[in-house]
Amino acid sequence: MLKLSKTKLILSGLGIMLLVYSLDRFRHIIGSETITGKFAFYIEEVVKEEQVAFPIIEYTIKDSTYQFRAKENTKYEDGETVPVLLIHKSPDMPLLFDLSSFWLFPLFYFLLPLLIWISFTMSYVGKNEIIEIGIKSPFFRKTKKS
Repeated sequence: MLKLSKTKLILSGLGIMLLVYSLDRFRHIIGSETITGKFAFYIEEVVKEEQVAFPIIEYTIKDSTYQFRAKENTKYEDGETVPVLLIHKSPDMPLLFDLSSFWLFPLFYFLLPLLIWISFTMSYVGKNEIIEIGIKSPFFRKTKKS
């Protein structure tokens, strides 16, 4: 039987979420190829009644030039080179492979589940209680700290 305090429960939930995030990011990297792309120009669009600029990144593979739209309002100099990750080495599946776009931006999608997990743990487990997790029914229960 596994006994977890409130802090251990929060940290184990955080660890599981970071593991899922890391596996998702490494799933993109494994079997992919990193090439160098170049900033070409900006296109402006109206998104939710707001004018935003999307940078267009170009890259060339075997005498064919491809373009894709990067994350909005990212600033680049004319002709600046950027790393591009080709998922499964396919020129039709590019990702911008830099710290902010590839690693940090997807972390925002893990903030809401983390906040929900922390809220659940803080409201469910009292100050002097622990959670016991086992394989017999009930699978988990609250008990008083000994």
